[in-house]
Amino acid sequence: MILVAPLVFLLAVVAPAPSPSAAPSPDPPEAVIPPPSILGTGLLTLHDTRTLPRGRFLLGPTLHNRDRDPLGIDVFDYALTGSVGVTPRVEAYGSLVFSRVVVVPDFSHTWPALPPPPLDLVLPDTMAVPERPYYAIVPAFPFANGRGDQRFTEFVTGDLILGGKVRLRAPEEQRAGFAVGGEIKVPLKRRLTALQSGAGTGGLDLTVRGIAEKRFVGMDIVTSAAFTLVGGAPFGDRLLMANPQGSAIVDEPLRLPSRIEVGAGVRRAFSPGLSLIGEAVATVEVYGAKTLDRVSPLDLLAGFQGRRGRARLTAGILYAGGSPPSGAVRPSPLAGFVDLSGASESDARAYLERAGLGGAAEHLRPRAQLVTPRVAGAALPDGARLIPDTYTVVSEHQLGFIVLLAWAPF
Repeated sequence: MILVAPLVFLLAVVAPAPSPSAAPSPDPPEAVIPPPSILGTGLLTLHDTRTLPRGRFLLGPTLHNRDRDPLGIDVFDYALTGSVGVTPRVEAYGSLVFSRVVVVPDFSHTWPALPPPPLDLVLPDTMAVPERPYYAIVPAFPFANGRGDQRFTEFVTGDLILGGKVRLRAPEEQRAGFAVGGEIKVPLKRRLTALQSGAGTGGLDLTVRGIAEKRFVGMDIVTSAAFTLVGGAPFGDRLLMANPQGSAIVDEPLRLPSRIEVGAGVRRAFSPGLSLIGEAVATVEVYGAKTLDRVSPLDLLAGFQGRRGRARLTAGILYAGGSPPSGAVRPSPLAGFVDLSGASESDARAYLERAGLGGAAEHLRPRAQLVTPRVAGAALPDGARLIPDTYTVVSEHQLGFIVLLAWAPF
């Protein structure tokens, strides 16, 4: 609300109110098509109560850039989105992320003490298991660690989202309008190396949403509440309690948090072809496994919607609030352990043999994060690193943007 409240005041004071005596000029046919949001018709990221007329549709590309902490990851989603009016009060929409670029900072200089899961933790069978949590994650990209097999120059597909919205009542000056909706998110990649590149969670998500809209002093005031049930992740952690002859195995699933998103937004039309928009969207995680430096995101957005003929443009800037304090120094959860993930498979196995943990070797998973206690006097293999006693939280580059260009073919 830090952004929305001043914007509402500014637009109400500065914008000229329409003259009561002036007769409204008829809009051209394309004006009956509501403007698009990043998913379906609405503001920037929020849905409103409008729906497309039956048989009319919008289609076009989007670019959504945002920062997500902890981990300081930058996300660039290139998607193809579309909406179609099914009935006068029902709209269907979808989004296909055909290229997702997730940039992960250099872990050797920034956060975290350990890269994200899946983790293979190899311990002597006489050792007490260290208390969790061991790492931080970004729930939408829990496996992203900069070690995936896909790069910026390639098309790393993300998710397919299919949804719908039903308008229950249109908003008027004297009463609010309401709509309900929901969507399903289907992962396009479940391979671990793709998920480590940031393709997504690898699970199926379901969302239900309620929307209210009121017209006030020439503005559209929109509020929205949504609950997303996040599906299970395909990869979890593995605890190996080992000795030279063998190992006990405990597989621990990664429980991703479901989430509640509450948003408020305002749109003020300055002309038939231009509207200014402000939004605030807060996210609250529900349950999920314990992680370090958990974040409650608060996205603040400002932008505009424009139209010319059959073309529609929605664009805005985004500030990702709610990040942990940058520069804070905190104790590492596995201080003094050895991270063997960067070592060759043969060198990692040899190190475990020297540590008396060779019985775990046959149970290690390819490309999992491999961590074990330090062997006194044993040289670290090439590519291995000693986990430091502390780590420093780095929260930077919270600015992002949204650009959506849509076309109403008829």
